[in-house]
Amino acid sequence: MAIDIRHTDKVGAALLVALSAGVFVASRDFPSGFGETPGAAFFPRVIAATIALLAAVLLVRSVVARDPRTHSVGTEAVVRFAVPAGFLLAYVLVMPAVGFVLGTLGFLVGLMWYSGVRRLRTSVPLGVAIAVVLHYVFRAFLRVPLPEGSVVSLSEFLPSLPLVLGVA
Repeated sequence: MAIDIRHTDKVGAALLVALSAGVFVASRDFPSGFGETPGAAFFPRVIAATIALLAAVLLVRSVVARDPRTHSVGTEAVVRFAVPAGFLLAYVLVMPAVGFVLGTLGFLVGLMWYSGVRRLRTSVPLGVAIAVVLHYVFRAFLRVPLPEGSVVSLSEFLPSLPLVLGVA
């Protein structure tokens, strides 16, 4: 069973503008920075403004074209969207309990399995490497507090960055 959705460019543009507005609202409490140094609100707002600008271009193009695009959405497309969205929702819900590192590892291995990577010898080391690198990037370089995990916490077993780099 398929559903035909008309005016998809207009609907998409409206949704992207709504997303951009949501990012602006969500970032209103972020620090704006000191002096010439951009704060935490700078990059999300630049990206949101760019998305809104491109959405406006898409909207104008779709109105000028006067040819409403129609897409047929079938069950397979819904499943292809719903499963990764479900993985993402589970990741967000589980992360406070298991922490960033273990939650990210589970998310990545599960998503790789869904995407067709069936060999655990490939997906697990890759997931571990990505989770650990992201942990160090967010915690040490960007100084973003990450969930430790109320039940399980692997981040406490990771060495501090100066020890990893061999810098005293």
